[in-house]
Amino acid sequence: PKLPELPAAPALPIAWSLPLRGAGLGFQPTFNAGSIWAAARDGTVLRIEAASGREQWRQQVGKPLIAGAGSDGETVVVAARDGTLIALTGAGAPKWTMALGAEVTSVPAVALGVAIVRTSDNRVVAVETDSGRRRWVFQRQNPPLVLRQTSLIAIDATTTYVGLPGGRLVALSLETGALRWEAAVAIPKGSNEIERISDVVGSPLVSGREVCAVTFQGRLACFDTSNGRTAWARDLSSPSGFDLDGRLLVAVDDRGEVHACSRSGASVWRQDKLRQRTLSAPLLAARQVIVGDGQGLLHALSRDDGALLARASTDGSKIVGTPVAAANLAVVQTTAGALYAVRAD
Repeated sequence: PKLPELPAAPALPIAWSLPLRGAGLGFQPTFNAGSIWAAARDGTVLRIEAASGREQWRQQVGKPLIAGAGSDGETVVVAARDGTLIALTGAGAPKWTMALGAEVTSVPAVALGVAIVRTSDNRVVAVETDSGRRRWVFQRQNPPLVLRQTSLIAIDATTTYVGLPGGRLVALSLETGALRWEAAVAIPKGSNEIERISDVVGSPLVSGREVCAVTFQGRLACFDTSNGRTAWARDLSSPSGFDLDGRLLVAVDDRGEVHACSRSGASVWRQDKLRQRTLSAPLLAARQVIVGDGQGLLHALSRDDGALLARASTDGSKIVGTPVAAANLAVVQTTAGALYAVRAD
């Protein structure tokens, strides 16, 4: 698709970049404890000083990876292609490994002493980060067809929120894995299995007393974190996900249009000039919205009205992971594996 013209403004400034070998679905960086934690398909795991882009350490875990990296700042967890979960310390030393018996389909979520992943057989598994012992397992039956995508899991003080194939959002006890509530983000509908794909995409996100999620071929919806009651919902099919803060929610739809709505669900603006560019999920920064595309470009949109402000080129390979906020930077990982940090705002 033809790139829209930009106003005479400076390019989105790249603060630093770092080459890595191959990433793609399942890979996106994490920011914690002042560091970017990242991994590549060849088994490389690394820690980078976020502000400078300086490599703090780089380790090779000896197995091809399928997802990573998740970190709480003290432990970093990645998933191997053979169904093994691998943990390293914050200093890069081996910590533990655990065989899960199935492919991991989410970026590991690491917080409050646990690492949580979803597997290809629709299990949600919580592993204690100190010991590598399994804390609990929650399982649901998979629908016949599911999307191959990079999903994430949200964690708050007591609960983990997991989006499942079939448009379901479950809230599980962080301590025991017991089901607290379950809600339908979308109801699958259609005359065949392809039309009925309605998987939750990206990450459920918690803000205040609400948790929100979006599906492919379905809806964007927010729920009360205490009981799963629907606060509001609107029809929207997203292939990648959304971002939100206390005032705004921004989502990308399956045509490549970017939608902003208030926290009550009312439309604020819509940007349609990036149609058919295969957009990543957006990052909502203080004054901008940052989104990647299928040609390795990063676009900055005005938070106020969605106007296109600036763009930056990376290595030309697709950006599938969500841009990650690291202080005043937005960090992305391309499909080719490279990390790029751009100055947001």
